[in-house]
Amino acid sequence: MHITQIQKNLKLAIIHALKNIAEKTEAGIMPAPIKIELEIPRDYKHGDLTTNIAMRLAKSFSVNSVKLAGLVKDELELAFGATRLSGLIDRIEVSPPGFINFWFSKNRLHDVLGEIREEAGNFGKNPLGKGEKVNIEFVSANPTGPLTIAHARQAAVGDALGRILEFSGYKVCREYFINDVGTQIELLGKSIYARYASLLGRDPEFPEDGYHGEYIKDIAKAFKEIYGNKFLEENSKNTQFIAKFGVKSMLKEIRADLEAFRVSFDRWSSQQKISAEKIKNALNKLEKKGYVYKKDGAVWFKSTAFGDDKDRVVVKKDGSYTYLAPDIAYHLDKFKRKFKKLIDIWGPDHHGYIPRLVASMEAFGHKKESISILIVQLATLFRGGVALSMSTRKGEFITLREVIKEVGCDVAKFFFLMRKLDSHLDFDLEVAKKSSHDNPVYYIQYAHARIASILDFSKSLKGGLKAVRYDAGLLDQPEELLILRMLSQFPLAVEASAKLLEPYRMVSFLNDFAKAFHSFYTKYRVVRDDDLPRTKARLVLVNGVKTVLANGLGLLGISFPDRM
Repeated sequence: MHITQIQKNLKLAIIHALKNIAEKTEAGIMPAPIKIELEIPRDYKHGDLTTNIAMRLAKSFSVNSVKLAGLVKDELELAFGATRLSGLIDRIEVSPPGFINFWFSKNRLHDVLGEIREEAGNFGKNPLGKGEKVNIEFVSANPTGPLTIAHARQAAVGDALGRILEFSGYKVCREYFINDVGTQIELLGKSIYARYASLLGRDPEFPEDGYHGEYIKDIAKAFKEIYGNKFLEENSKNTQFIAKFGVKSMLKEIRADLEAFRVSFDRWSSQQKISAEKIKNALNKLEKKGYVYKKDGAVWFKSTAFGDDKDRVVVKKDGSYTYLAPDIAYHLDKFKRKFKKLIDIWGPDHHGYIPRLVASMEAFGHKKESISILIVQLATLFRGGVALSMSTRKGEFITLREVIKEVGCDVAKFFFLMRKLDSHLDFDLEVAKKSSHDNPVYYIQYAHARIASILDFSKSLKGGLKAVRYDAGLLDQPEELLILRMLSQFPLAVEASAKLLEPYRMVSFLNDFAKAFHSFYTKYRVVRDDDLPRTKARLVLVNGVKTVLANGLGLLGISFPDRM
């Protein structure tokens, strides 16, 4: 029985056990609906699966959570004899403050090897999404400068999350929103103009908040080579034209950097193309619903009706739109494109913007849970323990391109993913360049390469690995059983990463998994001339490890080389 079916049957068995307990006690009627969550325990000493349902329902049953967990355990043990779960679950235990922990039987652990051989690259897939359309908007850096490590972390997260969701049955559209209007674009045009005019012998005043990077000089040189002194006169028309040239130049560089980072997008949306008419229509609809009003010469959105701490201006006194107005129209357009769920990945400086945007979608009748805004904390770059200075306006920053050139795409991606989204990331370039156990991505990739070498060495076996008939019962050492348990848990790790929208969970799993394999490898020989039956079983085991490592790294957008 596949792990997905085991989960389903376990959940049904727990619900049935709770109903029986309700009937036998003063609890009476079962609370409904009941959502059973089965997760991988943080500590492998606590089993292969665990649930906190007893802690969540203890008050409803008028008992403490540990006692309720014990009652559920007793009911399950009575029921398992008559179900297919009897040969799959070895034992059930309760641990404070009320967890119910399940251990897979050896038969179940051995069965997973057959599943992996059969499913190969599809092992770990799950039907969680049921074909639902999801839009992920990420990176969306202003086209006013190169991609920095802050954008790079968002790129790594968005790319990995898209892969994980697709593996979990969702239809994913990756979208980049180009913020190509507003003050920052005007400053880009003025900054390029100042450098362009200087090249032609003028000495214009550089804008106070302009962009000082060397890339501005490069764009100015390219502009001069094409247009000569045609746009030398300083006026708004010329700076607007130069700004458009600058945006086009920067987008070309951004696309190239993302391609080098192996991150692709299905759609590039321009804020310029969100017409004033679309914005006006969206605000008119909100007004008809009673969520827009005029005050102090401005137009306000009544976001407090949906939990925001104050109402928000959408049209200023001078008639211009705030950032919120086009964002409302843009997200409304996403829902019109038949997406069931929207995921936005933003930087920490946008945290306070979340309630107003979510409120606007609720005002249009979309459920709060249909839009998820993930905040990715900043990354600090170090070199040998010393923090590097970062300032986009001053032109002092390390670009994504420079990081890729120094440490490589795989290492950069892994390091950007190795902390939870809401945790600040410290990225040390010197550690990232090490080819040792100090470098976690090297440690995981080396496990894959080591197994490839073992399998290559074993080709002399008659018929090769595909023809191997093996006795899984010979895999009885603690290190082997731990690997089998982790192989069984891989599909659960994928599902949890998709449910929680957190790629870090896959990173954490792979770290632990590689450690388990290396511990096994240092203690046991896989290919043994004196024990062919055990050799065959271990070859199937390590091949399963290789498959899961490849599938897991693939979900993170990281390569899995056969040689290192």
